[in-house]
Amino acid sequence: MGNNKTGIYFCDERQAKDAILKYVHQAVIIGSSKTGYIDPDALSCYRFYNASLRATVPEEIFFYLKKYLRDEKLVLIGFDFYMFNERQFPFVNITDWDDVTYSVAEYLLGANILKLSWKTVEKWYKGEVSHCMKENGQFIYPGDAQKSLSDDPQQYEKQYNDILKGLVKHHYDKISFSDRRMDYVRKIKELLEEKNIPYAVFINPKNSDVLIALRQLEAYELFVKWQKEMKTIFPNIYDFSSSKYSAREGFYRGDPYHYNNATGKAFLNEIIKDYCYDESTR
Repeated sequence: MGNNKTGIYFCDERQAKDAILKYVHQAVIIGSSKTGYIDPDALSCYRFYNASLRATVPEEIFFYLKKYLRDEKLVLIGFDFYMFNERQFPFVNITDWDDVTYSVAEYLLGANILKLSWKTVEKWYKGEVSHCMKENGQFIYPGDAQKSLSDDPQQYEKQYNDILKGLVKHHYDKISFSDRRMDYVRKIKELLEEKNIPYAVFINPKNSDVLIALRQLEAYELFVKWQKEMKTIFPNIYDFSSSKYSAREGFYRGDPYHYNNATGKAFLNEIIKDYCYDESTR
């Protein structure tokens, strides 16, 4: 993450989340952008850092936790079925978290930094907000999709359904399930238990409309099999995929993928209460 008089000139959370080392915290939450938009300050019992990464996958989660975990009192890890689709989300071949961070030369001369910086200059010129993250690791939800949706109920439904179809096709159509990512899930468990750090694993709530669409695809059988395998690895897993938190109203109006902050706060605090042994630590 970089800064100048135009504001943050680029933002790449895979580079910025080393801020966990400087941010005073007692607990960590990590997952995809779904958890990334949750305000960790709204969570109970402990002071959380939100280490989530957009479109993250298990191998990234493993190497991030391996590098940055210290003696936290609780780690919350959110998984999604999409993470195991190598067709759409290619395997990240790394052997250490440092493999995904930029060197000084890449910061100064790298093409990716130039591209991200140029996008920010464009936003600054147009007077748009640069969507990045807060000190506690929370992503700032852009809200662009909300503004572009029609107020007309019929038109809104059409727009919403088009977004839904694109989402389902992107994540679940012709899925190539990754067994090696399941191996990384097991490695994550081994890592946390070796460090003797309390942890809770959960499957994120799915929008009820996404669930209906998923049930019509061949991928649904894989989804059910994956749920069972996750339960085998983590017998105490919190599976919210089809739950009271799946109602459309609990998600952003133009975004059937991301649940809103109120939903995230509610189900995460439901988990945390099972691990909160000292309310005075908050």
